[in-house]
Amino acid sequence: MDQLAGNNHNGVALLTFREMEILSQLAEGKTSKEIAEHFSLSKHTVDTHRRKMLKKAGCKNTVELLSKSSQLGLISPL
Repeated sequence: MDQLAGNNHNGVALLTFREMEILSQLAEGKTSKEIAEHFSLSKHTVDTHRRKMLKKAGCKNTVELLSKSSQLGLISPL
């Protein structure tokens, strides 16, 4: 996947604004529970966003997602 955020061109999967917010929090080392409390969401909702991001990015786990996001410049380098 060439990019995760931005305009949807040629079927490239994009992250929503909320997914970007959650990605940012994950990059800071926050847990799903902490992120849920921060955004007044349920932990289940945060976990659902995380699963959707993994699928869009073609990643197997959050570490891989963060690494790919860092390489693409979506988050600060780890």
